[in-house]
Amino acid sequence: MKVYKNSVLTFLLYSLFILAALAIHHLLSPTPFQYVRSFICFGLTPAFILYANHKQLWFRSSLRWVIKLSRRPVLSSILFVMSALASFDLALHLPLSEFVHLFLLGFGAFIYWTPLLLQCSFIQLQNYMRRFLYLMLTSLSFVLYHEASFFFSEGTDAEAFLYTGVMIMIIQLFSLILEWAEDEKENDPVNVKGYFKSISKN
Repeated sequence: MKVYKNSVLTFLLYSLFILAALAIHHLLSPTPFQYVRSFICFGLTPAFILYANHKQLWFRSSLRWVIKLSRRPVLSSILFVMSALASFDLALHLPLSEFVHLFLLGFGAFIYWTPLLLQCSFIQLQNYMRRFLYLMLTSLSFVLYHEASFFFSEGTDAEAFLYTGVMIMIIQLFSLILEWAEDEKENDPVNVKGYFKSISKN
């Protein structure tokens, strides 16, 4: 059984998300805006993708672009950094900056999660190594961008968002490794038999 389709494990992972987010935000006491950022990026968006998987919404022609984009991890990573992270600093100079950023954040988070969570019956899941490398690339970009932002702007408003994101990415990495290990345990009896005994050609 796939990890993402295992309702018990999914529930446990989201329970960990809630506990981690609450603990981090309680310790750092961020502004309400940072609560909203964390909830949209690491709670609401992946929940919507899992819902779309369950309802098979990807069959809709209006969402086919999402499937195509999810097959391009490097582009997805770049769009995530620009939309979800850089927009926080760039949107400060625009009218209604918070609303502009939240819109771009939602878009960037959606792009980020699709290569990891999107499932539909008419495409093959990306292999585990590609998803692992994508997760490592985006996680590294996420941390480095925030560290650079803190260094140049000398601001710590986004600390809670950073720590929440790191915690969720670690949980996601753990989930991916579990799924990978579970698939490795499932041997194909025909192939295994063929290693030790010739298979009849009848």
